[in-house]
Amino acid sequence: MKVLRSPWGLIAPLGVSALLVAWVALSAANAQAVSFSVVLFALANLIVYTDALDFLLRVYVRRRHTATARGTERQRDLSIDLAPAMPLGMRRVVSSQSYAIIASVYNLEERLDEFMEAFEPYRNRVWLISDGSTDDTLQRLRQAGWRCFDDGVNRHKPGAIKRLLERLPDFVETVLVVDPDIRIRGRAGGSTIDLEQFVAEFQQSGAAAACPRVMIEPDGWLARFQAFEYCLAFRVGRESLADYSITSGVSLYRRDALTNALNRHSLSVYAEDFENAVLLLSHGERVYYDGRLIVSTEGPGLLRRWFSQRVGWYYGLLKVYTERFGAVWHTARRTPFAFYHYIIYVGVLSLGLHVVKIVSAVLLVISFASGFDNLFLTHLIPVGSVWTNPVYFMTAIGSYLALGVIALFTVVPKAERAYVAPIVPLYLFYALVHIIPMSLGFANWVGLKLWGRRVYRDHYEPGESPSVAVAGQVLARRLE
Repeated sequence: MKVLRSPWGLIAPLGVSALLVAWVALSAANAQAVSFSVVLFALANLIVYTDALDFLLRVYVRRRHTATARGTERQRDLSIDLAPAMPLGMRRVVSSQSYAIIASVYNLEERLDEFMEAFEPYRNRVWLISDGSTDDTLQRLRQAGWRCFDDGVNRHKPGAIKRLLERLPDFVETVLVVDPDIRIRGRAGGSTIDLEQFVAEFQQSGAAAACPRVMIEPDGWLARFQAFEYCLAFRVGRESLADYSITSGVSLYRRDALTNALNRHSLSVYAEDFENAVLLLSHGERVYYDGRLIVSTEGPGLLRRWFSQRVGWYYGLLKVYTERFGAVWHTARRTPFAFYHYIIYVGVLSLGLHVVKIVSAVLLVISFASGFDNLFLTHLIPVGSVWTNPVYFMTAIGSYLALGVIALFTVVPKAERAYVAPIVPLYLFYALVHIIPMSLGFANWVGLKLWGRRVYRDHYEPGESPSVAVAGQVLARRLE
């Protein structure tokens, strides 16, 4: 984990936060009598309302899932109660050969030393496959004594993992699929259990997969937003889903379950984990979240890289949701909250209402600009218009700040609060900016369906579509 050695990294977000608070106060004091529309007010605050209601519902459901085990150290940060699956005194000792850590690697030479150092304690359990690497990754791994297969074919991660499973010894029953850039944290790094216990309890649970908590390592101002985002996504999002949760890029699988899922998988890198999860869940399998084990990764440090990542994420979400809707629907029928997450939250709020959210974001931007116009008396925006009332944005930022503070003290671990806290007042801006790559991701799906070409080429599968418009690339450069 990187250590912040200087307070200078806090000055920018704290300064912007202070200016924002001052602007809200002065803008409210100087606001003129303008027209007000309840409909526009509700529309402008749609993002705030949906995020707040979703957060409160998930916190409530998360508590209900493990109500009987809540308060015991062993069951904390779990989406299910594992106690019934693991009676006291009946824990099975895990054989050192019963599970493997597997990964596909591609042109990893520049960061190979970091990878080998991070996984050295697990070397005897690590099985790798070179996904068509063209540099010296394969040669260096083999020279250093690591097991690494190579077929000379670039299959992308799902296809490479499927091929590697075929090469594993028969005695391997459980596999931890990892990305080369992750680090498994021990008890000194924030985890409350070690990898051995994580695997042992999973094997006794009978589940198909388990997802640990993924956290972003401190690395600049953008990482602060992602750290808060990931904390909400895992410690509220996945933990609320009981045993119909979603896997991530780092997840533990029962080998036969993963093999069956990959045999039905599209083998696309887009939303590969979401596709894995719905394939498993639709066949009656169980997937749970175990946040007691923490793995960390570096987020995309550059805004351009982050932008490209999110375009790929949301293109993949729409792609898998439409192609696998039968599996999604079958999963949603399992419980009322599964229906809420997979149909209402993902299908309606995230996908179906996206155009409405674009309108909401535009109204908030106009309201924000109107507030500055009123504050500095520039008169660039028409005064008195029902569309430009600064109250819309002031209400949204105030509500989102309250929501962020609640989440900070109820969801974010104590050790991480000081790092995350400075960006909480600005998190609404992060949510609004998100709408741009989301829109491009959805536009990519529409473009490929209608015209066979993308609006924006992300970095996941650069060879998938040779015809790419440059508008999205220019926009990403401007954002950076």
